[in-house]
Amino acid sequence: MIEQAGRKTGMVDMDGSGLAGEHVRLPAELDSPWPGMPASHEGQCPAATALALLAQGVDRLRAVRWADFALDDKRCGSHPRCLWRAVTVLLCSGDLIHADAQIRKLESTCTGLSGDLIVLLRSQYARLVGDPTEGRKIIKAVLAAEPSAFIRQLAIPFLVATYVATDDAEEAYALLSEVNFDEIIADSTFTLPLNLVVRGSVYLALANYDSGPDELRLERLKQATVDLLESMHYPGAELSANFAVMHRCGLAALAAARVGLGELASGLAEQEKASAMAWGSPSAVGWALFVCAMTENSSATVDALADAVDLLEVAYSRVELAAAGYQAGLKSADAKDGSSARRDFERVVEWAEKTGNATLIKKAKDALSGATSSGLAHQLTAQEGKIAQLARTGYTNKQIAEKLCLTIRTVEFHLSNVYRKLGVSGRRELKNAKAYDSL
Repeated sequence: MIEQAGRKTGMVDMDGSGLAGEHVRLPAELDSPWPGMPASHEGQCPAATALALLAQGVDRLRAVRWADFALDDKRCGSHPRCLWRAVTVLLCSGDLIHADAQIRKLESTCTGLSGDLIVLLRSQYARLVGDPTEGRKIIKAVLAAEPSAFIRQLAIPFLVATYVATDDAEEAYALLSEVNFDEIIADSTFTLPLNLVVRGSVYLALANYDSGPDELRLERLKQATVDLLESMHYPGAELSANFAVMHRCGLAALAAARVGLGELASGLAEQEKASAMAWGSPSAVGWALFVCAMTENSSATVDALADAVDLLEVAYSRVELAAAGYQAGLKSADAKDGSSARRDFERVVEWAEKTGNATLIKKAKDALSGATSSGLAHQLTAQEGKIAQLARTGYTNKQIAEKLCLTIRTVEFHLSNVYRKLGVSGRRELKNAKAYDSL
């Protein structure tokens, strides 16, 4: 949403009820031909106006109205590119329930090239709603049917991106090699920004989870930064049904921060935030707050992560939600907030299971175990540790008081502190939690 669309050109009654809107003309750089895609129809185009408003990034609701208008327009309905543009705007709006409903209608009527494009957009819907594994299945089915070269140019980077979404970085990298992705980029035309973003995302993911030499990790981070920054030189509105394209500025910020370019990272993060606030969708704002939190070191980071988690949960953006929740858990553990850390990591496991992210599930479970057994348990005083151990073995408060020569009220006070520090609700959870075996 960093491109500037062109001037207004006219008025139209959008729904027959007197609701007027103005067409916005796409500038030439946003309306270049796509080899293999028929040109749009003659005259003013509602889908083009919707895309222009997406590129402007300041009137989300109006863009959605124009997209809906395009899908009801007979001229747009017979042109694949119009359908692609309209559904792209709906996906980018963040209203995924509405986008799903419109895609379902099109799935029942579209055939040929239009049908293939709607299937690809369905895969992007699946990724945005937090089911990249389903998106992967859809795209693999498309490729297995030996589609046209045009559809293949879109499907391959979309497929690679699904592996990045589930943190399967090695699989994503292997796929890049298998399809000679560097050559694909060299020969790219309309998909160039998409291909650059996807390759950059793969290198960023590799650096995040690579256990190899620091030199290799740094080299991959540099390549990720270069690719993501270069992608921003090309118009991407029409490809922004793909999450990475729409949020390439934020991804570039994350890469720049990891490579040590702090000032650049902060500037890109603020740009992502400004664009998200102007667009106004909870998913975009939540993602932007996550990026800002990851590119700054201050007390505000914890609050930004908490806000990001809340917004991403509202938006059903489970892929980003799980990532933000994991970082929130790390911050809580660092702050010795055992209850919050435990809650954060448990929720991350739940979210990551829904997205099919086995890598993050393992990391969150390891962090949960470490935070409870070695980090949080050691916050107990010697007396609290004794009382907790007796409580776990079945002693009543009265029996503990008698054994340790304490009053029952003192035992209750210490147990209350134990529950608070360990983030458990009572005796049953304390007794059953294997992570507390070190007490």
